[in-house]
Parts: sequence; structure tokens; C-alpha cells
Amino acid sequence: MTRSQQAVTGPWTRAWTAACCLLALACGDGGTELERSCRGRAVPNCLPYEVAVLTEATVTPSGVSVGDPSVDVSFRIAFDRCPDLDRNHQVTVQVLDEERLLDLTTLSDDGMGGDTMAGDGLIEKTVGNPFIGPEMPAGRTVTLRFQTRALADCSTGMCLGGTCRSEVLEVPYTLGARFDPE
Repeated sequence: MTRSQQAVTGPWTRAWTAACCLLALACGDGGTELERSCRGRAVPNCLPYEVAVLTEATVTPSGVSVGDPSVDVSFRIAFDRCPDLDRNHQVTVQVLDEERLLDLTTLSDDGMGGDTMAGDGLIEKTVGNPFIGPEMPAGRTVTLRFQTRALADCSTGMCLGGTCRSEVLEVPYTLGARFDPE
């Protein structure tokens, strides 16, 4: 391509790109990933309607002794989701300690096991102390990492989706000394 051709196509390409972007916004392709997903659009790694955005994660009590079997831990996790998704979300909870990442538990928005209503974007569950095991750090503050995932749709015999994960929400959490039963 000659320089004169580049001079003509450069502005034309920029104008065409700008027009396409404006047209995409006018046709409803703009907005957040959640908004686009709820309008039936696929977004990176997510099928339509699968996107969720974590808005809150709390854990009570505010700290526990590692391995104490007499303690229950309550989770309250809220997230915005598309009401048209016919499947539930799960939330994975992990412990980040310095550079180690440990899986803690997975909670489902399924209306079972203490969760009030399936698919409402709110998980409130109480579980036995999940902070157990010799690899669990003790006596310091760690970071709890929460992340949603839309479950795969396997209703047709072939599974679709299940790869859509939210951004991670991090919450500091204090782990006490390791429980000594004696």
C-alpha cells in the first residue's frame, strides 16, 4: 500500500471503527458485563445470563481457632446475577496466606442446607469449622477469597457453560492459634 493509500484509508478506517462502536452501543452491546449478559449477550468465558458480580461477603465469627470442632462458621455472600439464568451459582471460598492458596469450601445458591431461596443471589449458610488441617495457617490474619461460578447446563446430555467466574472479592480474616484438645 502506498503512502497516499494509507493516508486515505487511515481516516476511513478510524471513522468506520468509530461508527461500528457507536452502532454497537445503540444496539445494546454497551454497559457492564453483567448488563450485557442479562441482555442475552455472551461475554468473555461466559454464556448469556451467566455473569454474576459479588457485592458482599461476610464471615462470623470474625475469627476462629484453627481446627476447633466446637465452632460453627456462618457465611453471608450476596451477588448480582441475571434473573433469566435457569441455573444456580456456586461460590468458592479460598484462603490466601502469603503466596499459598488453599481451598476452603464451596457454597451453593441452591435453596438447600440453610440457603433460604435458590437462585436469589444470596447465600447464607452455617457450616462446621472449615479451618482445619495441618496446612491451614494459624495465629495470623489471612485473606478469604470469594468467587462465583455459574454451574454448567447438562440438561441436553452435553454440558455447556460452567466456565463463567466472577471477579474475586477478598476479605481479611483472623485465624487464632491451632486448637489443642488437651
